[in-house]
Amino acid sequence: MKTKIAMYAGVGSLILASTASAGYSGLVAEEFNQSGTNVLGTSWDLTVVRLYAQLENAGDRLDAVYGSADNPLFINTSSEFYQNAAGGDSSLQINAALFGVYNSVEYDTFVTIGLLDSTGDALLVQAVDFSNFGSEVSTANGTWTVTPDDAQGLGDGDNRVIIGQFSFLNGTGGLDSMDGLVNMQGKNADGSNWTALNQWVPAPGALALLGLAGIAGRRRRRN
Repeated sequence: MKTKIAMYAGVGSLILASTASAGYSGLVAEEFNQSGTNVLGTSWDLTVVRLYAQLENAGDRLDAVYGSADNPLFINTSSEFYQNAAGGDSSLQINAALFGVYNSVEYDTFVTIGLLDSTGDALLVQAVDFSNFGSEVSTANGTWTVTPDDAQGLGDGDNRVIIGQFSFLNGTGGLDSMDGLVNMQGKNADGSNWTALNQWVPAPGALALLGLAGIAGRRRRRN
């Protein structure tokens, strides 16, 4: 399995964080290939992109990924997201009991905070538009969120919290086919709040065509 990890934070890299604060340091994208054969003998081969909020310190946490009228959220692909028939739009619908039978469901496309399946999942999803999740998830007045008491909002051993998994039939797409803007909020280890607005999910191949002013003023490109 070949894995690529990219960090998006700061002017000199692949993301322009127009508003961010202590406790959060950027988005991390991890891309890898995964293949297998299910119990019916059907083979599958996917390119998987996982997006993480990178936190600064142990004890920092992520509580919400959201969009608003002033700062809409969208994650697009110019390709097509893989959608497993036994999966769902969020980690709440990813049933780990199926992994041994329809093992490709583990690599479905879905949004989340901190978890890769529904086991112990306290995620709440409100007013997020999944109607065109073959190519986009969006909201201008919604969120996927957990409460500050839910452990899944804490970072893993690398102080990362996964916010979504986006998969493609291998050879059809990947991180290079994605773009978008997301907003997040959480708490620092000392109990203070942090907020990160307009965090860019980039299509790296397009960077040569985008000046920093273009990135800062980027708007949703899909109707």
